[in-house]
Amino acid sequence: MTKSEDAAREVRAVIQRLIENVADNNTGILEEIYHADMQVIMLDPQDGVSVSGKEEFKKMIRAALDANNGSIGTWARFHHVSVDGNKAHVLISRQNELTGPDMQITLGIDLVREQNRWRITREVIVTRPRTIAA
Repeated sequence: MTKSEDAAREVRAVIQRLIENVADNNTGILEEIYHADMQVIMLDPQDGVSVSGKEEFKKMIRAALDANNGSIGTWARFHHVSVDGNKAHVLISRQNELTGPDMQITLGIDLVREQNRWRITREVIVTRPRTIAA
């Protein structure tokens, strides 16, 4: 296995750990993995765009967990993981309750390796009905 493949596996494991912890209602992981300057750009099915920072997005996740008895699901399909030095990108599809029932989201996630760990700096999220996404 090459160094690049090892790094890609490490980044994938970080995202998988994030998904599993949030699904188990452990939102403390968000502070660890989300960069202080993180930005989230969401495109909804009606082409509406919202932009939020780390704290606003954490509140959205907490609200989704509260509305769904502490769970928002773990379904994920990794499409692509790339690493270039201390920067990484993940393209992933998710089905969860963050954006509502019967929705699928596709995320482009940018990460940076700082202080010996990977942190998310940006998420671009496209939301669409599962029937269209499938």
